[in-house]
Amino acid sequence: MRVRLAEKRDVDRLLELMRGLARFEEYIDDFAVTRESVLEHGFGDDRLFTALVAEEDGDLVGMAVVYTIPWTYTLRPKVVLKELFVEEAARNSGAGKALMAAVRSHAESIGATELIWTVMDGNRAAEGFYRSLGASPDLKWHNWSLNLDAKAPRAR
Repeated sequence: MRVRLAEKRDVDRLLELMRGLARFEEYIDDFAVTRESVLEHGFGDDRLFTALVAEEDGDLVGMAVVYTIPWTYTLRPKVVLKELFVEEAARNSGAGKALMAAVRSHAESIGATELIWTVMDGNRAAEGFYRSLGASPDLKWHNWSLNLDAKAPRAR
């Protein structure tokens, strides 16, 4: 198992892995990511995210997509793990652990104080996996969202 930064040549396979996660988390009908958007936002000087890929026998079997919050109250960055996905056939192969180790190394290399992510409600396998790495849920904070496409009352 080898983990490395995704390269432009990986875009099509990376997009397949992103779609795999969208199917697993049941938002495939809303999935709007395209090859062009991955190229635009994931590569180059002004990229919005960094993608790491797990490669086994020449095939990409997993991915981690992260972005950085440049600074917070500590005046140091935080790294947000936006997506972690390993194809079903490659689960329990060490790909997830290798990806998380690479994400952690990336976060440490930029002086981040914290690595944060969310877990889909009811995904006990993911919770167990993250606990095995020494992570724990943040009981102080709850995720909230505001759908800006929906008709909702505005604050006055």
